[in-house]
Amino acid sequence: MRRTRPCRICGQWFRVHPRVGLRQRVCSAAACQRERHRRACMAWRRRNPDYDREARLQRKLHRPSLSQKTPPSAWMVSPMRQLDWSVARDVVGLEVAVVVEESAKVLCHWARDAVIAQRAGGERITARELPGPARDEIAKRPHPP
Repeated sequence: MRRTRPCRICGQWFRVHPRVGLRQRVCSAAACQRERHRRACMAWRRRNPDYDREARLQRKLHRPSLSQKTPPSAWMVSPMRQLDWSVARDVVGLEVAVVVEESAKVLCHWARDAVIAQRAGGERITARELPGPARDEIAKRPHPP
């Protein structure tokens, strides 16, 4: 025998589904189901107010950078891949890790654009133009006999 009860949304009496049993509080009308879902989501957001902030920062932290979307060439290897961001996030916190990562991305893009602009300008850096300390140290060494 199936039980009947009033819908908490529209007030109409309905028959409870046998598999749902005592847990069913709303009839199967589409409008009542939408309202039930809306209320459940609103209650969940009230119980978890910081979830959206955390999820948004998590997505931003794991979003692939431009250098990860394009295949890296020999001269463009992303230094962002050299750091374990999950450890950094645990040590300094999620917000600080996102700020550091976004700042590093800006610097990486700036450096990449500077290299591209330099190559487009036709400028080449040769060994003769490099600053001296390392080169001077080599010159001071005695030659092997």
